[in-house]
Amino acid sequence: MVTITVDVDKCNGCGACVDSCHRRVLEIKNSLCIVVKLEMCRFCMLCVAACKPKAINVNV
Repeated sequence: MVTITVDVDKCNGCGACVDSCHRRVLEIKNSLCIVVKLEMCRFCMLCVAACKPKAINVNV
């Protein structure tokens, strides 16, 4: 099963991951990235590349 995890200790809530995701899989809520539509993810890894603090991990 595919999962996307966000390390809340590393996430700074900048929104770069949200801006990079064309499928709107991620959102910022309470100053943290959350996964809202995992079923829409196509595992392009753009969110991982956009995340400067390396808080996002996609497990395929």
